[in-house]
Amino acid sequence: MPAPPSTWAIRSLLTGLAGAALLAPIEALALAPLDAHLLWVSASLLAGLGVAVALVLLAGEWVALALRLRGRGGLWVAAARALASLIVLVPVAAHLFEGAFASTLPGAAAMPFVLPTLGFVGLALVLTLTSRWLELPFAGQAPHPATLVAVVDRRRKLAGLALLALTAALEAANRGLFRTEYPDVHTALVIAALVCAGLGIRLLVTPAAPRPRPPGPAAFALAAAALLALLSLGLCLESGLQSPESRLAVATRGMHTRMLVRVARALLDGDGDGFAAVLGGPDCDDNDPAINPDAREIVGNAIDEDCDGYVAREDVAAALDQAEEARVEQVGAWLEGDEVQALRARLAGAPILVITVDALRADVLEDTPQNRADYPAIFGLLDESVVFTRAFAPAAGTDLSMSTLLTGHVDPFSTVDTTLFEALHERGYEGYAVIPSEVLRYVGKTLITRGLGDYRRLVNDLHQRDVGSYATSERTTALGLELVDRHLASDRAAAPIVLWIHYFDVHEHGEIELGDRHLQELLAGRPLDPGKAPKYRATVGLVDRGLARLIAGLQERGLWERAIVVLASDHGEGLGEDPRLPDNHGRVLYNPLVHVPLAIRLPGNPPARAAAAVSLVDIAPTLLSLSPSPPPEGLDGATLLPHLLASAPEDLRRETRPIVLNESDQRGVIVWPHKLMLRSEDNITELYDLAADFEERRNLAASEPARVGELTQIFQAAPTVNLDRTTRGRRLRERAARNPAAVVDPR
Repeated sequence: MPAPPSTWAIRSLLTGLAGAALLAPIEALALAPLDAHLLWVSASLLAGLGVAVALVLLAGEWVALALRLRGRGGLWVAAARALASLIVLVPVAAHLFEGAFASTLPGAAAMPFVLPTLGFVGLALVLTLTSRWLELPFAGQAPHPATLVAVVDRRRKLAGLALLALTAALEAANRGLFRTEYPDVHTALVIAALVCAGLGIRLLVTPAAPRPRPPGPAAFALAAAALLALLSLGLCLESGLQSPESRLAVATRGMHTRMLVRVARALLDGDGDGFAAVLGGPDCDDNDPAINPDAREIVGNAIDEDCDGYVAREDVAAALDQAEEARVEQVGAWLEGDEVQALRARLAGAPILVITVDALRADVLEDTPQNRADYPAIFGLLDESVVFTRAFAPAAGTDLSMSTLLTGHVDPFSTVDTTLFEALHERGYEGYAVIPSEVLRYVGKTLITRGLGDYRRLVNDLHQRDVGSYATSERTTALGLELVDRHLASDRAAAPIVLWIHYFDVHEHGEIELGDRHLQELLAGRPLDPGKAPKYRATVGLVDRGLARLIAGLQERGLWERAIVVLASDHGEGLGEDPRLPDNHGRVLYNPLVHVPLAIRLPGNPPARAAAAVSLVDIAPTLLSLSPSPPPEGLDGATLLPHLLASAPEDLRRETRPIVLNESDQRGVIVWPHKLMLRSEDNITELYDLAADFEERRNLAASEPARVGELTQIFQAAPTVNLDRTTRGRRLRERAARNPAAVVDPR
């Protein structure tokens, strides 16, 4: 006979609250060092989720009871219980296959429909089989009732232990795999872990066949606990996470709390503008969709449109633009002077070599004896170059950074009339490139190959898609030299060559197998120390060996001595040293991810170190300024030529341009020495004085609100970048990347 509704209400509450109680201390350890406020917020959100789970389970049991009363049982009842899984499966499946890799999997387009169906049917079958195993332990002759109860209790305890083991597995997966990716999946895993934990505890502590009796003290205690949980959740939504420190702790160290805060804000967004006021949310007026952190501040109207606490009374961005325009005019006049004209004449027709190393941090190339010993080819090039010690990538991902480098635009995802290679082609150059397959796949080949005469696709993931298990630096160099030889043997051999080579081994430092032949040759039998950093450094060594062979090959062909060389990286990498950083790169903009090496070698030009804050957006205008032809209109970058020539007037080295930064979870701007970073959804504002605090440890946002407001205004004046990395976003990006007026070679 089915249990009465009151029994199922008690069981459902026990499941939800017990699951929350088990997960709360696990999350508390993750949030450590923990204060009472964080503990209260975390516990309140988990308890609120526990009550929600209890209500959903109870609704399922009511449906199951109705089915039983109509003579339906077995699979029908299991289906009623499994129906609740669709609340989680449907939204997860709707977004799971939008990502760059997931969208390429077979059947990805159908998965938003297939995955919920398979999950629902599979869970219904599991529940059916489990129910039969628990409730019908004997076939044939019925045993003594006491024996039956004992066997059922034993099987319930085994099932309870199995569910607790599954809880541990779900927790390990949730916290250890793709911690900064797939938020919908992580949210689903939080819910699944809570349900498994609660069911496991319930099976362990409740008897198989409770006697029908009125609710006792335990039932009233559970009801009181549920009521207390709801009251605490209400207070938490209103007054929780009011301090920036608590929000940063949740955003960088939390898992359950971070996901539940995200869900609560999405559900309680009063005006539908994508931001909420609950849990310290960033929306300062949740009844007006025109007021939110993404709104543009209007100068002089006495309204704080972007909720940063600063009401703009003067146009700081316009004043900065005027100062930069004056400097640009000075630079333009200087470029027409005798010194620059002599340099242009000397470098006319010089080969151009652009070397980019994916995921190479700037601090790995600090000038130390150890680094010089480990990377002799790289430091040999640096010793012949002007090294920019404060160079920044515009993003922590290859797509935006590399597109910016090759166009000179802050927003390269809108229509770009002329790319770097197209402009060089118009100046007589023949362009070639070696590009890894992952870069072509996720940056998009249309934009970055425009203007190239030919390129080679380096297959860096031959055995498994997007898994670079083997070193490719040697092959990258070989393909580059093949392109050089092809050019020298062609009827265009008289034309100067521009060659772009993108080394990818550093990006794959976590995937290249330790047994790889090239890695073993580099290590010469030495074992690697544990951790990410040693293997990361080893892959930089692989690139160094590839670069050494490239330089030697170009020397043999008589090209190296007179070549203009640019060495840069598209972004840095997280190596586990800071909880604010992701597992690798992307999402956020802290210096380990955006401070990159940049060196420019002009033949015959003395080496130097330049301390100006510059960006990858400046590379294209710099190379084009070496030609007397005017650069394309509308470039956002500025030529670095005044920093390359020691005799340039000092005023021309004064940097007034803001360096704009964009990532999926964070955006910001650098106006040296200050760096502003905004994480709008989490209501986290960070301001750092990089001259005094390059490691970004002392957040000045609270003590300097006016500077925050001014820098926010400067960021808002920059071109808006739509960093949509879904399948649809990349498809639109590829469409926009087409040359609006195809270059026709008149020769």
